Amino acid sequence: MTQSIESSAYQEIKQAILYGRIEPDEILSEASLSKKLGHSRTPIRSALKQLEQEKLVVYKKNRGVTLREASVKEMVDVTQICVEWMILATKKAQTGLSILDVDAIQERLTAAKNYRAALDYAQYINQMPKVYTKIMEAAGNELLIPTYENLWARVISTSLYRKMADPHNSPKKTISTVQFFQEYLALIENNQFDQAIAKLMDYQEYANHQILHYGTL
Repeated sequence: MTQSIESSAYQEIKQAILYGRIEPDEILSEASLSKKLGHSRTPIRSALKQLEQEKLVVYKKNRGVTLREASVKEMVDVTQICVEWMILATKKAQTGLSILDVDAIQERLTAAKNYRAALDYAQYINQMPKVYTKIMEAAGNELLIPTYENLWARVISTSLYRKMADPHNSPKKTISTVQFFQEYLALIENNQFDQAIAKLMDYQEYANHQILHYGTL
């Protein structure tokens, strides 16, 4: 067996998880995955072990392998880390130590808005972190982006996050995530950095409220 076969099996299963093609309560057996992906059980087993180490799946006694659930606390913590890094990036841009690429951020935000409008929630879920990471780039720390992406991968596939992506579960609200960041970008363009930082702090409170709401469903 070559390393490329192991890598292929790993990437295929991981993409299926991240893009919502595997349900949170679905049992991931080596036999079913082998048949579905056209690989032998050995690379499938290796891929599942690697995904377990990455906290994307969990082995449950007498059940098999399922997607790992993220807790409400974990979701809140990841959101806080994300916002803190975006605030750091904004402060560096404010002092002239870096530049926020507003056009690139807007392009990613528009794509997220379009996915949401088209009811393509899998793409929307995967697009919004690209907005966050583009802002984080201004922090000037190359370790931030892959670290956040690894954290995000651990929560994006869970049933809690899918509840958040379903508009039928949404509580009444006067502003959306996309609107928050539209307003943030408008403040940046007007050099109102203190207000932009305050907007990010408001977003964290908003996001935490959303997570707590969905955690009770």
